[in-house]
Amino acid sequence: MYVVNFKEREETPVEFANSKNVMMRWLIGRRTGAKTYAMRHFDIKPGGIIPLHTHSEEHEIFVLEGEAKVLSDVEGLVAKKDDVVFVPSEMPHGYDNTEGTKSFRFICVIPLLDQE
Repeated sequence: MYVVNFKEREETPVEFANSKNVMMRWLIGRRTGAKTYAMRHFDIKPGGIIPLHTHSEEHEIFVLEGEAKVLSDVEGLVAKKDDVVFVPSEMPHGYDNTEGTKSFRFICVIPLLDQE
């Protein structure tokens, strides 16, 4: 067991194709002792975007701050502070903060992946 401030985890730019102004921290993962799930912190700065994409793993998201358009096959979705978002496996999704004036920050929990 451990307790650590999230700012002690390395913050790196998201280099996913066509992402812009997005930073991420692996909060909990394989390197920090997890065996089943990983937890990440995302910060999509004003003007930022994670474009539409898919993954084989589902995502559970809790919004900490701000709001952004949720890109999916469902029109008009917006996620804001204190909302939860569930993204099923293989569902196209993304987050658009290109018109935002403050960061859209969220926690994302996923099954443990090989890349972390």
